[in-house]
Amino acid sequence: MTSFAGLPLISIVGQLTLIPVIASVGGATGWAAVGLGQALGAGAATVLQYGWGFTGPRLLVPLGDHDRGRLLWLSMLSRLLVAGLVLPVTAAAAAVLAPDGHRWLAALTALGAATFGLSAFWYFVGVGRAGLAARYETVPRLVVLLGAALVVLLTQDVLWYAVIFLVGQTLIIVWLTARLAVVSLSRDTWAAALRALRTQRAAAATDVVVALTQSMPTSIVAWAAPGALATFSAGDRIVKLAQSGIQPLFNAFQGWVSEAPGGHMAPRMRLAVAATSTGGLLGGVAFAIGLPPVDRVLFAGEVPVGYDVAVWFGVVLALYALTSSFNFNVLAPVGRTGHILRSATTGAVVAILGVAALAHEFGAVGGAAGVALAQLSILAVQVLAWRQLVRERRAGERRVGPAGDHPLAGGAR
Repeated sequence: MTSFAGLPLISIVGQLTLIPVIASVGGATGWAAVGLGQALGAGAATVLQYGWGFTGPRLLVPLGDHDRGRLLWLSMLSRLLVAGLVLPVTAAAAAVLAPDGHRWLAALTALGAATFGLSAFWYFVGVGRAGLAARYETVPRLVVLLGAALVVLLTQDVLWYAVIFLVGQTLIIVWLTARLAVVSLSRDTWAAALRALRTQRAAAATDVVVALTQSMPTSIVAWAAPGALATFSAGDRIVKLAQSGIQPLFNAFQGWVSEAPGGHMAPRMRLAVAATSTGGLLGGVAFAIGLPPVDRVLFAGEVPVGYDVAVWFGVVLALYALTSSFNFNVLAPVGRTGHILRSATTGAVVAILGVAALAHEFGAVGGAAGVALAQLSILAVQVLAWRQLVRERRAGERRVGPAGDHPLAGGAR
């Protein structure tokens, strides 16, 4: 499990190298366009995951190597069908909301960020192979980011970042699919892909709602307080990088919890939540204290992020670790996707209303506070779900959610 924790550090190196380059070359408005595109793209990526992050590792457990390759291809194929609808809408939204003169930059950045939704990370978690994740995604992506930063510096045109990253991500996805998936375009395979779209609906609905929570705050700030967009998107981008450092913890714990015999699952759940939330708390404190002193370096003096904004985003990071661990390490292993959907829906509603109201009145500070309130509302719903699980356990019911139809059922070849 610990091997997965080091992967985000590699990605963060590339992002931290790129951020000051974009800010210095593109200025505050160029950075705002990139930040907007990244936020919308992250939301689209969550939609494109289509619930595989919740269900994929569990589905892999009983399969042999060949069937695991088939499942990876079904995941890719079904998500590509969704991408045909999601990507044009994402690019159009980024172009409409972008600062003047940066519409192409925002749109292409959004498309590049959206391709993260076609990642095979759930597969690497399910098979327990962090080395594969590094070889096929993390390290190649770092090379692309560093190359993009160099080209932007040489050309003094930040648009090259968006172009190079989009092309690089596309090549990475094609490469890993060709090497790891059992590719087939037979009629049975298409039928299985369509069936996967149906069987994944509950988990996918959660991803759609989570996508709203991720992408809407930046879009709302762009509409309600455009003058605060650069500062808000700066804090939002850095906190998302920090979240990427937390994500491998609860992802790795998910496979460990899911593999446990029934009687050993609860202790593993408690350890997973405790470890992940502790990491989030430490990260949140470090974020709140450490970001303002280094914002001049990170954003080339173009975008200041004060303590008033950083503290709220630090709270967001701490709560994100706790709520995500509860979803992936408690609710998902026992099939409680309904509880996950309810908590995510609550968070999305609070995020939209809270950010709209608070950003209009208080700018970037209000926007960050609205995101923190959304995470707090998610936690409140999860606490209720936890109490229900405890009552069932004490009553001896211990109902485990049905696994549902396996996507490979039906003979895709």
